[in-house]
Amino acid sequence: RGEILQLFADHVHGGMPDPWVETRVEVFDEDRNALGGRAIRRQTRLRFGAGNRSPTLDVLLYLPSAATAGAVPVFLGLNFFGNHSVHADPGIRLSTAWMRTSPDQGIVDNRATEASRGSLASRWPVEQILARGYGLATIYCGDLDPDFDDGYTNGVHPLFYRSGQSRPEPHEWGTLGAWAWGLSRGLDVLQQDPDVAATRVAVMGHSRLGKTALWAGACDERFALVISNNSGCGGAALARRRFGETVAIINKAFPH
Repeated sequence: RGEILQLFADHVHGGMPDPWVETRVEVFDEDRNALGGRAIRRQTRLRFGAGNRSPTLDVLLYLPSAATAGAVPVFLGLNFFGNHSVHADPGIRLSTAWMRTSPDQGIVDNRATEASRGSLASRWPVEQILARGYGLATIYCGDLDPDFDDGYTNGVHPLFYRSGQSRPEPHEWGTLGAWAWGLSRGLDVLQQDPDVAATRVAVMGHSRLGKTALWAGACDERFALVISNNSGCGGAALARRRFGETVAIINKAFPH
């Protein structure tokens, strides 16, 4: 296992750093009667580093309000268009972070609007998950690193630069690594929540976030299960083909 993991770190995703030591945690929202009484909603902000301009990460957590058997298992996954996109719940904080412009998702000039609330709810069956006795937690991937080739000047990468360093070294993490690192920080939050069965957290993701979920689960054995949907080349499909999605295509399309 160690040898394979090191090969992926050296040649695919880069090595990830340890957790950031100066992390402030703030629960800024708790509604124990959310979604018409079906859920407990918690929103937690992690701030990495000192000062109000340091990078932040928001964790949205739904738990079934009817849970009577103690701590519940939780599905944890990143999202592409903000926590508010997974459900139309007006209590979810509308992200102010950079996003890919998408009129279909209510993203205008790289910023979310009220029209983006619940824009991807069909992919996040919140009520069904809650009804089966599970919880759901999600984080916007752009809180960790914006989804474009910005030279790694935004997001969490600069936290770990040495004096004089301006971008990750070739053997260090890229954007997928930063996203996977963020999933582990989300798990840190869930481990501190007495309503969560922290040893029964499944990490999941779709497309490039599916690749991210695989890497997060490989690097962080605290995750009990990995669910990777359509992760493609560099994900569950590895890189065995010369057609379809190839290593060349994913590096050209998403160099970050």
